[in-house]
Amino acid sequence: METITKLIADDLAELESTIQKLITTRITFIKEIVNHIIRSGGKRVRPILVILAARLCGYKDQEHIPYAAIIEFIHTATLLHDDVVDNAKIRRGSSTANTVWGNEPSVLVGDFLFSKSFELMAFSENEEILKVMSRASTCLAEGEILELLKTCDPETDEAEYLEIIGNKTASLFSAACEVGGILGEVSQKKRLALRDFGYNLGMAFQLTDDILDYVSDDAVLGKRVGTDLKEGKVTLPLIHALKHGTDKEKGYVAAVLNKAKMTPRDFERVRKIIRKHGGVEYTSKVTKQFVDNAKDFLKVFKPSVYKESLMTLADYMLARET
Repeated sequence: METITKLIADDLAELESTIQKLITTRITFIKEIVNHIIRSGGKRVRPILVILAARLCGYKDQEHIPYAAIIEFIHTATLLHDDVVDNAKIRRGSSTANTVWGNEPSVLVGDFLFSKSFELMAFSENEEILKVMSRASTCLAEGEILELLKTCDPETDEAEYLEIIGNKTASLFSAACEVGGILGEVSQKKRLALRDFGYNLGMAFQLTDDILDYVSDDAVLGKRVGTDLKEGKVTLPLIHALKHGTDKEKGYVAAVLNKAKMTPRDFERVRKIIRKHGGVEYTSKVTKQFVDNAKDFLKVFKPSVYKESLMTLADYMLARET
């Protein structure tokens, strides 16, 4: 990631400045909450995708920066809502906004960010970008609802889970890349290649998150390991283990998912079941396939430092630890 951030350092500096300029509100409380989460150590992966995709497509102007900021606003809004739904306490090593200020302010500020994003896009004359962003926002909401419906459901299968993360995570990655292509005014073939690159990258990003929740540790991950299980999220490592597990193991996992409070012993026993049936290894294999797919979509572009950076970002999805 360091080589990528150096390549687009000027754009990233402008992004941070633009984020502050665009959070225009006379209510300082809103800015306080927004700044709390935006400044809490996020990697800015989605805005970086907008920047790299635009530059890959030969875009020379600066309009990509406001769009990158808008995408970060939408992402931040989903984090605020997610943390309330999940009753999360820690994100990126800091207390979540709902822990500090309460659920109601967090939900309302998330709503503000969604509204602000579309207010800003309304000033743009680019209808194609507005369509892409509107579609992605709808997918995000559908993904959140699908995930909620599948909470604590040990019968969740792989296809259902991939649909959830395709909507909840990959849709915004996809939109970020497609926006860059639209700004660069590339051919439909290249625009769709960027869209599909982003989608596969987003799938890999989320699946890596799923793995880390079972194999990392609290200090590195920036939140409590085992959070997914505690929140009743049935992710791919667990889905694979349940598919191959014994009836007794399935019964135990179902009981843990529906417990009011999961104990460290519960988590360790579930992790042991996942290890026994190769849940992490299987998820790693699926993740690599999405990464390989993503890189394949970039073949339509000529070699450049920006193409190389996108390839590097794809490889980073397999190696990241946070």
